[in-house]
Amino acid sequence: QNLKDIYKTVWEISQKVIIDMSAERGAYICQSQSLNIHITDPNFGKLTSMHFYAWKKGLKTGMYYLRSTSAADAIKFTHDKTAGQQTVTAEANVAAPVMAEAALVGQVQKSIDYEARVADYEQKKSDMACSLDDPDGCEACGS
Repeated sequence: QNLKDIYKTVWEISQKVIIDMSAERGAYICQSQSLNIHITDPNFGKLTSMHFYAWKKGLKTGMYYLRSTSAADAIKFTHDKTAGQQTVTAEANVAAPVMAEAALVGQVQKSIDYEARVADYEQKKSDMACSLDDPDGCEACGS
């Protein structure tokens, strides 16, 4: 147990202590220092609180180097190969009016498939966007 107390992971160390240590050594640094802040579940409240705490301590860089854990289930950007395929089959010996009707059905099918793909795209796009009303529910932010 003693060894675990000495060698903690970055997620086990209080980030407030990291900010305090950074502010204390700031007087001895000629130019500037880069500070990494590690927050497991960042949200608007935590980031604002940390930022203003560091600012009151005299640090100037804010949350430039924020580190967070990755999202639990990342969105997979794969292409569905069957989404663009059209299946209109006609026998070779079908009469011309039937062929014209099949072409019309094919055009309608293309229109329906296009509308479905657009709707699917819009749904996926809205799923990826962060909601300011529910910042804790955003998987992209790592929460």
